[in-house]
Amino acid sequence: MIGRSCPIRTVAGQSDNYGGWSTNLNNDDPGTIRHFDPLDVVRCALVGENSMRNHAFTLSGLSHSRSFGVSLLDLSRKRLSPRAKDAVWVWCEGQHVLGIASVRPRVGKQSWEVSNLYLDSPAKLPVADLLEHLSVSAASQGAERVFLRLQQDDEVISAARLSGFFPMMQETLFRGSPLSEDSGQGSLFDAEMRLRKKEKPDDYGLFRLHNIATPSEVRTLSGMTFDQWAASHEQSPGRYDERVFEGDGAIRGWLGTARRSSVGNIATMLHPDAEAVTEDIVIAGLRRLSNTKSVFCLVPEYQYGMSRTLQEQGFQPEGAFITLVKSTAKTVRESKLARSALASSEPM
Repeated sequence: MIGRSCPIRTVAGQSDNYGGWSTNLNNDDPGTIRHFDPLDVVRCALVGENSMRNHAFTLSGLSHSRSFGVSLLDLSRKRLSPRAKDAVWVWCEGQHVLGIASVRPRVGKQSWEVSNLYLDSPAKLPVADLLEHLSVSAASQGAERVFLRLQQDDEVISAARLSGFFPMMQETLFRGSPLSEDSGQGSLFDAEMRLRKKEKPDDYGLFRLHNIATPSEVRTLSGMTFDQWAASHEQSPGRYDERVFEGDGAIRGWLGTARRSSVGNIATMLHPDAEAVTEDIVIAGLRRLSNTKSVFCLVPEYQYGMSRTLQEQGFQPEGAFITLVKSTAKTVRESKLARSALASSEPM
């Protein structure tokens, strides 16, 4: 439940979306978790708290990291939006802001992700409580699951587990160089034009491919239905392009590329019977990113062929990550019970 190790107080005459689970926005009592206030930007600047590390990694943040100051300004602008006001929380002691966390939807409202988890001293903060607040915020706005990506050696993992997050998969971030269109390396797809532009009706074929190419334990945690799968997508920032290729009357592979400034991103999904063309599809993707300076690729642990092919193309590991996910069904039930308890305890 919320507030296991920190006081949560309600401002007189003020309520929020959680039936009385409001926090004090006017007084920064020691050890308080509350909604983010745009004035927190000023507080952080005045006391020199401008370099807290962001422990959460989104797909867009892996290759395009943002400074703490820029993130604070973004959160301040979002806080003014009625839709986002409950999605940013802070942990403070007195005037000191020691933690800032935010959650946002992915492609669909059923799946959300922790986009910011700025912490001063994780070992000394109630990180599990902070994540619980984010989960309640997301659940109240329709989330069925919340994703959190951390570095594999991050001490925050234990706190996330305590808050109900469960490890879904490990991932490795690779970094390398694109290929010029006249690099001389052959590509079956470039030669035979088998890759075509993805169209909307292809989504169901890609869902079937996902079910075949992804381990059952990952599918169970990320979403078993088509709507859940579609809502959980992560899209790389920038100019995005998706291609598919077919065989035996079904989609056998998918290639996604994105470019932003001089940085490119590549991702693939292949039918197990089509893994022999992994090199060809990677080469095709690297050629599509020929006008970038560097290319990133986040590879799930079960895509062994992709990892091997990237390293054969000169890519090097940049970091190891773990993605955790939390089902918010229990969170919704607990929040309803808490509201009922509060209502029953109010004087008549």
